[in-house]
Amino acid sequence: MGPFDGGQQRRAFEYEAYQALWRLWLTARRSAGGTSNWDSACELLQTYYTVGQARRDTEVCAMRIRYLEIAEPAPRLADFVPEPPYAGIPDAPRRLDQARYDYRLARARHPQREQHRLRELETTRALYAAMRDAQARAQAAAELARRREWQQSRWPEGVVLEADIYQLDGLSDQVKVQNSRIESRVRALTGLLHDGLKHLPDAPARDLGQSYRAGDAAAVAAHAASVLAGLPVPRCISPVATAAFAAEARELVVEYQLPTVDVIPAAESYRYDEDQEVVVGTERPASQVKVLYTNTIAQLTLLSLAAILALDIGRHIDVVVFNGVVDALDPRSGQPIRPCLITARVTAEEFAALDVTNASASACLDRLCVEMSQDPAEFVPVRPAPG
Repeated sequence: MGPFDGGQQRRAFEYEAYQALWRLWLTARRSAGGTSNWDSACELLQTYYTVGQARRDTEVCAMRIRYLEIAEPAPRLADFVPEPPYAGIPDAPRRLDQARYDYRLARARHPQREQHRLRELETTRALYAAMRDAQARAQAAAELARRREWQQSRWPEGVVLEADIYQLDGLSDQVKVQNSRIESRVRALTGLLHDGLKHLPDAPARDLGQSYRAGDAAAVAAHAASVLAGLPVPRCISPVATAAFAAEARELVVEYQLPTVDVIPAAESYRYDEDQEVVVGTERPASQVKVLYTNTIAQLTLLSLAAILALDIGRHIDVVVFNGVVDALDPRSGQPIRPCLITARVTAEEFAALDVTNASASACLDRLCVEMSQDPAEFVPVRPAPG
């Protein structure tokens, strides 16, 4: 080997590296289009189709999915070659080594970046599905609301149905269920006394304590009010009562808040007119409303008296004064009124002599000399019995 052979080999090595740089650069130029989609996708994801924007807009979310589906191309050595001009042939090996180092590093990191992209793609798809589901639910709810509003407009003005009836799709089904409930309510009110007597408890559900056993006025009154609040009555009636007990006179005075006449269904029935797509109501005759309401008040009064005396386990009460009142608006003035519609002063002995189970409510009231409004439906008052 001559003295200059080492230099020639070095120059040859440098020249070979220089040519390799040029070849790689030309390869990168010819295949630059292969990475353009990826580069564009990255720019769009960072600028327009960000995570925050995707969470607010389903269309943006869909576009984010579209660009996340573009996989990052695998790294190539040519991608890391610097653009010419190069600083002479002697510098080519260093530049080629640097390109190879950068390439190896990128190739090692590429799988991690792909895993991150796939995780982000999966998360965004889940977000998109959730957003579409929420949109579908909102649209379905809006459509249902529009449908319910239309159905409600088909009923006579002022008619308010229970919520579960509005859940029925067809007006004919709604009419069928509403008519059934009207009939059920009338039956329940007509049999109020008989059914209530069957379901009266044999004894209080809890120990009444020493004060009650000793005949303390407040304890006896509280027990009576509790009995009345728990009366077994139809669910359209909410028992509310106050009571006061005079221990020396052994007299219990009760003020019972009666239901208004609205407890009686104003309509006798409904029918669905398919041609007109409307529900037509048949109004209940005023005379029937009056009879049903009067009978309801009479039965409530007798059931209340029966419950008070049956559950007077301490035998503290000799006399019950019962005043049934109603909170209403005066149909003439529109002002709030609280007329007494039924009043009674009954001894335990008198009540025990009645066959409440088998006799009619009106016959029992006559036997007890109970005074009732001549027209409860019109709030014609009676004078409350003093207590």
